[in-house]
Amino acid sequence: MTIKQIIVHKLDHSQGSEQLQAIPASQSLTSSPSLELVLDDLLQTYNKKPDKCYGQFSDLAEDGFPERLKTYIELSVEEQASGFTQLTSETLARLGQSLSEAGAISGGYVMFSDYQQGLTRYLLLCMLSSQNSVTITDELTIQDTSYLDTARMSLACRINITDWQKNPEAGRYLSFLRPKGGKRLSTVFQEVIGCSETSSSKEEADTLLKAVEAYCQEEPVEENRTIVKRQVYDYCQNKLDEGGSLSMQELTGHLSEAGPDDFARFVNTQDYDMSTPMSPERRKLTQLVRYTGRSKGLSLAFDAELLGGQIRYDETNDQLIITGVPDKLKEQLKQA
Repeated sequence: MTIKQIIVHKLDHSQGSEQLQAIPASQSLTSSPSLELVLDDLLQTYNKKPDKCYGQFSDLAEDGFPERLKTYIELSVEEQASGFTQLTSETLARLGQSLSEAGAISGGYVMFSDYQQGLTRYLLLCMLSSQNSVTITDELTIQDTSYLDTARMSLACRINITDWQKNPEAGRYLSFLRPKGGKRLSTVFQEVIGCSETSSSKEEADTLLKAVEAYCQEEPVEENRTIVKRQVYDYCQNKLDEGGSLSMQELTGHLSEAGPDDFARFVNTQDYDMSTPMSPERRKLTQLVRYTGRSKGLSLAFDAELLGGQIRYDETNDQLIITGVPDKLKEQLKQA
């Protein structure tokens, strides 16, 4: 990973006011191993966030964020440092004003980073907060300290600049987080960035699960169905851990035992709106390899590989038959 530009601004409440005040940094930070570690932590956190939305720029006004970002990208290397400071400071001011008007969030730090991974260039924008803690000094005394909480993000957006430049009509070069119960936050954020949502990770996961389930139903051997689902799950998890998107071509290649184009051909001949690349929500994908369910006072979860062996389902009598009860559970049952 190469950091081209990185800067941290701040949004803080004005004294005696509910309005957020923009406190911009005067210049970009100098790239260093420590900064690279911080950015790497942030990217890992972002990649693991379960509920992302995907979209494209829709506000193409001259003073809108997309046009200002385009202007920055076209600057010479010598001009980019000052151009990045200007771009991010203007965005910070608009974000602070919009959040204040919506009464949507408290203050925090706003980090912008223009970085390159492999052949792909990205822009990451995220809001962070600091946490209080204590540390032990060299004199072995306890001292209050604060640290940047990279494990939590209230708002974040990542733009695949390379994809945007290659195909500005594509609908997935921009991704952003949707916090739980934070629809208003997400809406404000989209307005500032000037983007419209085209899909979500939950929707993509639902579509992929339906397609895989239907595909497996055509396999007469139940054991092979389980193997296919595990292969799909492993492939998806590896791609999501890397922060990448799923390719239909790569996925079908991963399932090559059934034929190099078999899964893709099945999807294309069925009524599935499965455009790739896609980034399905990883929690939903667990349904491929685990069965879960709960009712009042009862919760069950087990690996799919156990069904038909250690665990059998008697549909006629509505019974789940478990053999080889775990020792710890067995002890509790004996004492009941």
